[in-house]
Parts: sequence; C-alpha cells; structure tokens
Amino acid sequence: MKATRLKMTRLAVGLYAALIASPSVWASSENPLREKSDQYQIIHCGKLLDVEEKKTLVDQHILVKNGVITDMDSSVKAPENAEKIDLADHVCMPGLMDMHVHLFTQSTKGTVDVLGTTQSSAFNALQGLRLSQKLLKMGFTTVRIPGDMDYQYANIEIRNAINRGEFVGPRMLVAPHYLSALGGHADFNSFAPDGPKVQGPMIVDGVDEIRKAIRKEFKYGGDWIKVMASGGVMSQHDDPEVAPYSDEELRVMVEETHRHKKKITAHAHGDAGVYAAVKAGFDSIEHATMMSEKTAKLMAKKGTYYIPTFYVLDWILAMGESAGITPDNLAKARLVESKHQQSALMAYKHGVKMALGSDCIFPVELAIKEFGAMNRRLNDNWYVLRAGTISSAEMLGLDDQIGSLKIGKQADIVATRHSPIEDMTNIEAVSFVMKDGMVVRAPKER
Repeated sequence: MKATRLKMTRLAVGLYAALIASPSVWASSENPLREKSDQYQIIHCGKLLDVEEKKTLVDQHILVKNGVITDMDSSVKAPENAEKIDLADHVCMPGLMDMHVHLFTQSTKGTVDVLGTTQSSAFNALQGLRLSQKLLKMGFTTVRIPGDMDYQYANIEIRNAINRGEFVGPRMLVAPHYLSALGGHADFNSFAPDGPKVQGPMIVDGVDEIRKAIRKEFKYGGDWIKVMASGGVMSQHDDPEVAPYSDEELRVMVEETHRHKKKITAHAHGDAGVYAAVKAGFDSIEHATMMSEKTAKLMAKKGTYYIPTFYVLDWILAMGESAGITPDNLAKARLVESKHQQSALMAYKHGVKMALGSDCIFPVELAIKEFGAMNRRLNDNWYVLRAGTISSAEMLGLDDQIGSLKIGKQADIVATRHSPIEDMTNIEAVSFVMKDGMVVRAPKER
C-alpha cells in the first residue's frame, strides 16, 4: 500500500513539473495572468443609419477595438491583424432595444395565475435564459425587464451570469418584481378566499411596506422598480381603469427609489393611474392606453418616458381564445385598444419621449414586430427606430455608451439587407448581430 502511494505521489509531482515546464499552458487564453492582445475588427457597411442625426450614410467603415468603436468614416486605417467583416450589401444600425420584456410569462401556456404559481424559480431561470438569447439573435442587444412573476430573483441571476461572461445574452436592466396592491394586477386573484393563501410575489400596501419592499429589491440587485399603478388586461378580476395606490403611496415609491439613485416605472392603463404616477415623478409609464390630453401634456412637461407596447394588444385580439386568452381578458383588451391609438397620437403630438417595448407575453420570436406595430400608429420611421435605439438608451441613462454608432461607444451593431427607413418591416429580417464586439449572428451566404 505504501509503495502504491509513493508511486502515485511521484506521478503527481512529475505531471506538475511537466505542466510548469510547458509554455503552451501559460500561453493559454485561460491563464488570467497573461496579458491579452488587443482585438480589432473592421466592418464595411454599404449603408449606415445615424439615428441621432436621422441620416443614411453610404459606404462606411467602422473600426472596433476590444468591443468599442474607435473610428468611423468612408475610409478607415485598420491594423493588419484586424478581422474583416463585409456588410457591403447590408444596412448597419445600432443594436436594437426592447424596454418591456417578460421572460417568464408566456401566455399561450396558461393564465398569469397559473404560470405564476406553477413555475419554479429554477424553471424561470432556464426558460428566461433561453428566451433572452433568442431576443439577442433577433437584434435586441439591450433589454429591460419591467418586473416578472417569480417568487425569487431568477431574472437577476440571468443578468449576472451574462455579465460574468458565463452565457451569451443581451445587456439586461432588471426590475425583479412588480409592486402591487392587494388584489391588483400582480396579485393572483382567481384563488378561493377560504383555500390556501396564495398571493403575488410582492404585494405591498401602505408606505412602510412599500419602503421595505423597494429596499429589498435593491438589496438583491434590482436596477429599476416596477409598480402596478392600475389594473391590467391579462390578470384576473381587476379593472384597468382603477388606480389602487394613493398619491402618498406613489410619492413614497418615487422618493425611496430615487434615494437609491435608481429609476421607477409604472404599469398604468386608465388615465387616473397614468396621471397619478406622472404627477408623483415616475421616470416612465408602460402602456398608458387610455390617457387624456391633460396627462400627455404633463408627461411632456416632466420629461416622463412612454413605452406604449402596441403589438401585444394586436396579438391578443388576433389570437383570441385560440391562444388561451380568457373571455374576461379579451374584453379588457378590447376596452383599452379602443383608446390606445388616440393616446399614442396625443403623446406624439405633444412631444412625449417614447421608448420601444414589446411586452412579449406572446412567443418571444414576435417581439421584433413591435417596430411595425408602432410605426402603423405613428407613421414616422426615424422616430420609431430612434425609440428602439437612442431614445431607449437615454431613458436608461446609458446613451453615452450605447444607442447609436459613434466613436467611443460599445460596438452593438445590427444589420439588415434592406433599410427599415424605407419600410419598417425590413427590421424583422436582421441577419447580422454584434454585441460589445462579439459577433452573435453572421449573414448566411446568398
């Protein structure tokens, strides 16, 4: 036995010595002590969309160094070892952004009450990672999660794993949960009152509960706070026109969030909820399907961002009961859709700042259709493309890093064969995606 141990020890020492002596081990990219050489890419774009100046530039070259744009022009000098990417027959534009993404709620699989109470946080993390990667391949290099149905913090774990480089995925800004009043849009309202107590993940009433909930969201890594400032469409037994929180409660939400130097958004359909949230100082409003002109003017004055989420209502009304939408949910969808376009046009008329969000409770592959749905209402291709790029970056406070193709910004680049400025539906055929200088999707040969 001793002889065997001695042989094993000598073998281990010999292997260790061989590894130490081998230059290939220390030269490995896995060696954290080795200084990495600079990585260059030179991209030739047949056309390039300048979303800030609303211009289409022709025959442009982009030099990328270590994931950052370092030079741009019709002619750029690149190092000999630069990787060459030929997009001469493509239209280049900034990485797209979806500011209203849900990774856990796929409504074709059941109601919110069913999904929220039967999917584990582990399941949500696995599904959410898969769906986030689909969004990236479609061209969405940055997404915001405005809350989701999960009793834990799966969306934070997905974001963190992507940030650590363990998985490829979009840049993510996350509101972990929805703050909702008892019986509100993020509560589970179809369970019997005399059965087991079942509540939504973050049901809070009164200023003390609100402060504690917000602090908990930030303790575990939240970037944003999401509040249900009215009833909703896809929830059970609540009213989209009812605003459940008082002015004092909304004020405390804003105060506590901004104290932590973070941002807060409100789900709101009826005008009462929208107006109250804007008045309280919320940074953005989701949906605002039935807001008044008075509210639109206040949003413009206060600089509140508006994420109108058009396509989700198109999808609900088109699919109806065949997609598992309940009669109650369909009735509420028809109510809010009847006034949605009027609200959006008022906001556009008064100069309300808009960001693009799909609210993808439908199959996530359809999220890209939000661009077309928004343009059908507003008929302004540059405005809509800006909503899904630089305007979203401004809302996030990241416009110095992403949102447009400029020297010094991250190399988030998307390309299509044909320009969305000519026809917005062209954006649904993204064939090239780069995030932070990493090519996620390359064009197929014709």
